[in-house]
Amino acid sequence: MLKTMVKPKWLALLAGAILIVVIFIALGKWQLDAAFESSGTAAESEAYETVVPLGDLVAPGVGITEENVARPMAVSGWLVPGDFEVVANRLQGSETGWWVVGHLAVADDGVTQFTPEQPQVTEEFTPSGSGAELYPGLPVAIGWAATEEEAREAIEALDAATAPVPAETDAQPAEFQGKIEALQEPVTNRDEDDPLRIGSMAAGQLINTWQNPAVSYYAAWGLIEDGIDLPAGLEPIEVVGIDDSFQLDLLNIFYAIEWAVFAIMAIYIWWRIVRDDYLQEQAADPIADLTDKVRREKLRALAESQSPRATASTPERTTPERN
Repeated sequence: MLKTMVKPKWLALLAGAILIVVIFIALGKWQLDAAFESSGTAAESEAYETVVPLGDLVAPGVGITEENVARPMAVSGWLVPGDFEVVANRLQGSETGWWVVGHLAVADDGVTQFTPEQPQVTEEFTPSGSGAELYPGLPVAIGWAATEEEAREAIEALDAATAPVPAETDAQPAEFQGKIEALQEPVTNRDEDDPLRIGSMAAGQLINTWQNPAVSYYAAWGLIEDGIDLPAGLEPIEVVGIDDSFQLDLLNIFYAIEWAVFAIMAIYIWWRIVRDDYLQEQAADPIADLTDKVRREKLRALAESQSPRATASTPERTTPERN
């Protein structure tokens, strides 16, 4: 069969098969590199444990990027009385309840210290006379209540305990810490008893409930964890932990295995083609086949005759003496 393999046409086909194998191996390596480059933890746990200024994560009027979502942040400002509202269907563990949300007038986001400037009056913006309209507005979630009644009572307590936002430049804001989150899509409630009920942290719906407009808005919302005393009936909102388990793209691994199988198949197909050609030659020339068999038999007999065992079993011939 070796004579068949070294035929020029099969050598040329072998060169093509080797080229295909090299290409398949390169593609497999590319898939492996992609799998391990994208591997790691679902989130860098250190980044999601370190508190950074709000301004490092998002700015007013600019959308938040995916890598900054759910990161801890610190911000200075004032909660705005009269702008508290409830959001329905909020999970707390296994229970469904209500969030109390509000309007945070941001005085300092750690990057920019906002100075109170009188906003321009337009058809869309009419000043209310409150100091809150001089600062960017950030929707924030404050606490969770089991029932809507408890949430409404908590709002009354917050309104009573929250001072109006000052318009003076030397006013000292409060410090808050929490997490910054991406805005959610509005949830419609047309079939419910209250079609105006808010069911998500959608900026458009929340801002429309504020009695005090803002000069600009953050395209995100904050979950306040520290900086406010919760009234009776409100619980701190439970935060879902970040998945920091090791992640590996199994799809890329599967593709890499496929390319390795294709490389093996390329060599196997070449070998089958050469083998079929060899078998066809043997079938077309029975004399050559017989010659090969006779040659193999003679070689086997010669090997047996030259083995030590064959030599030992052969008796010595003696020459008879003559009288």
